[in-house]
Amino acid sequence: MKKPRPSLPELLIMILTAAVAMIVFALLAIWTRSLNAAERTELLHEALESVLSEKGEKGLLEMAGVPVDEIHYSYEDLPLFIDEMPSWELTDEERRAAAVYLKARDSVVQIVSSSELSDAGQGAGVVISSDGYIVTNRHVVGKGTDFIVRLYDGSVRSAVLIGSDALSDIAVLKADYGNLKAIEFGSSENLVPGSSVYAIGHPYGYSWSLASGIVSGLERMVTADNGAIIPSMIQTDALVNPGNSGGPLMSSDGKMAGLVSSIYSRSGSAEGVSFALPVETVIDAARQIIETGSVHRGWLDILSVQLNSQIAEYSGLAVSKGILVSQVVPGGEADRGGLRGGSEAVQYGQSIIYLGGDVITAINGRSVSSYSDYFAALFDTKAGERVDITIYRDGQYTTLENVMLVEQTEDNSRWLVR
Repeated sequence: MKKPRPSLPELLIMILTAAVAMIVFALLAIWTRSLNAAERTELLHEALESVLSEKGEKGLLEMAGVPVDEIHYSYEDLPLFIDEMPSWELTDEERRAAAVYLKARDSVVQIVSSSELSDAGQGAGVVISSDGYIVTNRHVVGKGTDFIVRLYDGSVRSAVLIGSDALSDIAVLKADYGNLKAIEFGSSENLVPGSSVYAIGHPYGYSWSLASGIVSGLERMVTADNGAIIPSMIQTDALVNPGNSGGPLMSSDGKMAGLVSSIYSRSGSAEGVSFALPVETVIDAARQIIETGSVHRGWLDILSVQLNSQIAEYSGLAVSKGILVSQVVPGGEADRGGLRGGSEAVQYGQSIIYLGGDVITAINGRSVSSYSDYFAALFDTKAGERVDITIYRDGQYTTLENVMLVEQTEDNSRWLVR
């Protein structure tokens, strides 16, 4: 007996049921694949995390077939790859220099005197606060009082001289309104010979130029054009020329480590020896200038001679290093504090010195064996401050306590016999 054929409605229901079943099956297949893909992604994520934890970013990239020598975590605007090429287009040092420049350039200004009577030429300056204070070298501003400062974005502002310090060659200007980008201060204490440093300035008017080099030496004593001695300078081989003065010396962490101040040159241009003031000295001097208009530094009112083996042998001294007190100002603070000058006049080069006086060997416990040590020991003191001075006298060491310091000036800072 034949089975009756399904009616048309029954046939339509069967077809519809089959279609729904196929759709459901397809959806189930897609869902299953989605779950598998998510599971695989999670497994891959865990595997990558494991590699990253064990081998670091370099190991992860090397396993992916990307050649890596070094990874430089640079300034946010500096791309890791160039033109999407899976290779390093710049060396690590090049990336570091570019990152330092990008970070600091907006905090460097170009200073031009607005007075035709001023002998100030073009130089650099560093923005130290967002409200418009700018630090530079005193020899950059010269005798001027009013200036024009140019910013990296091309804008210009008027600025006035707040004050300066002839002994450290630092000056502070104030721009006529704020909203400037201040430099980020670092530390000079982390520098060692060989540390990478970068100078930004305007050599010969070529604005916002970058020079790179290394720290060649530390604690250098430099004699300024006015005869003042500046201790604890940073020596670098970065090519610095006229126009760089007053610009920042940056360390490789992108922070200011010093203020470019001078070059040693026989030709007037760069010869591979330049000097910068440590940032700590710059900050302290700038703070005092902003607060009082000048820097008040302590000094001993004595005529001094740097002791050497010849003087020691001639005088019969058992010490050959230190600062010999040739004379003291009668009735002055050093005199009242107990320091004694010499009494035996002798010819020393082009000068007359007096032998037999005290030999200063330490100030506040800080060893003093040369003029560099002497200036460095007094550089951070203030007039009216009292110090303890260790001396060698009559064959033995003794300490004079609470000797008052006078104000250091351009004149008395030259009371040195060389």
